[in-house]
Amino acid sequence: MLKDFLEKHVTIFIEFTIIVIVIFLSVKVIDFIDKKIRENILKKHENSARLLSFCPILNKIIKALVLFIIVASVMQAHGYSMTSLVAGFGIAGMAVSFAAKESIANIFGSISILYDKVFDLGDYVKIDEVEGFVNDISLRSTKIKTLDNSIITIPNNIVANSVIINYSLIKKRRMVEIVGITYGTSDEKINRAIEIIKSVIRENSEVVTNDNLIFLEKLNSSSIDIHLEAYINYGDLSNFRRVKQDVIKEIVRQYRQEGIEFAFPSQSIYIEKNEN
Repeated sequence: MLKDFLEKHVTIFIEFTIIVIVIFLSVKVIDFIDKKIRENILKKHENSARLLSFCPILNKIIKALVLFIIVASVMQAHGYSMTSLVAGFGIAGMAVSFAAKESIANIFGSISILYDKVFDLGDYVKIDEVEGFVNDISLRSTKIKTLDNSIITIPNNIVANSVIINYSLIKKRRMVEIVGITYGTSDEKINRAIEIIKSVIRENSEVVTNDNLIFLEKLNSSSIDIHLEAYINYGDLSNFRRVKQDVIKEIVRQYRQEGIEFAFPSQSIYIEKNEN
């Protein structure tokens, strides 16, 4: 009787010890992997501080999953129905997941944004139809400061599934303009009009001088059109607009100085004279 009692309790003690050791080793392995991931993030990511803030959350989630698997395995070994156990956890999990669905999606959206380096604080971006500077990236949302100083908050699960253009990663933006001059412009002034545009582009240090197109494009209904296509050495919209404005103003100034007239929509009406 005593022997059976001792054997039973020794078995329970050994089993308990093994479970504790397995849990301890699992936690250590998870912590080791977590440490290596953190070191890798610090080496490869400039926005490491924000990305590292998600590591403790993932660490706890993984540890909880491992603990659940170990406990479930032990209960299965002792004759408990795994189906009932999983069903019970499944119902509870569904309730939690429905309640926290958006929050969980936002957390994983944040991880995706930061790990993939889609954008960083201060970058000028366009997320679907929202355009502006990245003001803040949190666990739940990304805040965009538009050019009129409005703050737009977008949930990170939406950001992660949106079309994103990061203009801060673009080194240059294309400027395309059509300059229309009147049909009364002489051949010499047409040539001069083209040359003025070329010189304005050439003399502006903020415009790429070796990658532009300037040519007589077509005879429009009320104008002779000169095509201007050039790249400006900025990705953000504010600087792009500033340089574009400078280029257009200088073209206008020199055209006026040379007496070259800009065309505008017009119609000529011919009246037939009746001699009777």
